[in-house]
Amino acid sequence: MTVAAAKTRETTPRVGRPPRVSVAAIIEAAREIGLERVTLKEIADRLGVALATLYRHVKNRDELVRLAAFEAALERRLPDSKHGHWTELATRYAETLFESFLAEPQIIAELLKGRIGPHAEVDVLEQFLGEIEKHGFSEEEGVRLFHAIGTLTIGAAAGAIGQKASHASGMPWTASMHDTLAQRDADELPRVRRVLPRALDADPHQWRPALDALLAGFAAQRSEPQRAATRAVTEIPKRRPK
Repeated sequence: MTVAAAKTRETTPRVGRPPRVSVAAIIEAAREIGLERVTLKEIADRLGVALATLYRHVKNRDELVRLAAFEAALERRLPDSKHGHWTELATRYAETLFESFLAEPQIIAELLKGRIGPHAEVDVLEQFLGEIEKHGFSEEEGVRLFHAIGTLTIGAAAGAIGQKASHASGMPWTASMHDTLAQRDADELPRVRRVLPRALDADPHQWRPALDALLAGFAAQRSEPQRAATRAVTEIPKRRPK
């Protein structure tokens, strides 16, 4: 083939079925280019697709960077063999998820839209299973634990994000609860009123005791003795003064 023919071939538009593209491929291309400077045009050129094709999968550059950053955060803190007990491994994974959701609240919205699929978790799941199996878990048990942790941390992060937003709006949860009860008759909601002296001084979205209870449940299913890792769930830490 002559040089002229080669150049003609390079500049000739592709015919037939367009290249397949996915969110996973877009994120991979973005990370290869570099999140600090990447543009959608660069990604489109790298993948050999029209810019309009990318917009079918990501809304804009900011959304793309959020998704890529979330994936990168998980990969940087994949569970490893440095933990003496499987509960430590599971706790680290849960903390990573929670911190990632808290840092990028939009990630939860993307999950609810179904825009973060298996591409964002399969590598993490593969390594999680590899490490948890070293502690005697079957692959099926590992998958159940992996998904249970994900479900718990998404809910916990959503609650924490909502609480933070309520404070920012000038109506914290405690004040809202007082106002709500003041609008009801004094003989209504007796159980709620009895628990309030403690509950109002506590974080309503504690999640570590819930994680401990979850791990204790898995330990019980495995006929393991209850560990100290399941801290006193009944303790309600005091809030810092606002």
